[in-house]
Amino acid sequence: MMYPELYQYLLQYKQLTVPGIGTFLVERKPARVDFPNKQIFPPVFSISMQQPGNFPARDFFAWLSKMLGISDRDAIVRFNDFAFDMKKQVDSGDAIDWTGVGMIRKGLAGEIKFVAAGPLINEEPIPAAKVLRENAEHTVRVGEEEKTSVQMAEMLAQPGEKKSYWWALPLVMVLLAVIFIGWYLSEHGMETASSSNRKKLVPAENLTTYKVLP
Repeated sequence: MMYPELYQYLLQYKQLTVPGIGTFLVERKPARVDFPNKQIFPPVFSISMQQPGNFPARDFFAWLSKMLGISDRDAIVRFNDFAFDMKKQVDSGDAIDWTGVGMIRKGLAGEIKFVAAGPLINEEPIPAAKVLRENAEHTVRVGEEEKTSVQMAEMLAQPGEKKSYWWALPLVMVLLAVIFIGWYLSEHGMETASSSNRKKLVPAENLTTYKVLP
């Protein structure tokens, strides 16, 4: 019998069709995360069977002939005999325990039932604890440039340049002058006389600065 060789082909190409029995498939379930228990379960590979099984892939017999060291014609004959004997055994009520694949038997309604042997790869879950790396270096995009996180930290740590405020005092003086002018004009009006001296000028009494000689 060629069960070991066909099992190897199934693992390698993920699909094997046995006429009269069905098509065996290798299915992959993705990895899953168990957040409450902080675990990551690896992907699971298992075998399923679909009916009906028609004919193997075109390159199957070339692979089988090379595997068995026989001609392609002999490989076709031997595989057809294998599939016929397998179907005959199931129809007679016997169960076939295919190592690594699963159990094949006849159902109550005459259909072919398949029970997988289990996961092809059974690995233990791995811890999923979060790792914090304070000084881990990564790339940061700044505008049109890319800088590392270390470069950004150094830039932010540099002391800023001291700014000069020499213009503040003249600005304050100008503002005070504007405020004073505004207050003065509001109190005395906009006439020209308001900005002049309103006190009347009184001419001083003429004093004789000379004497008449006799």
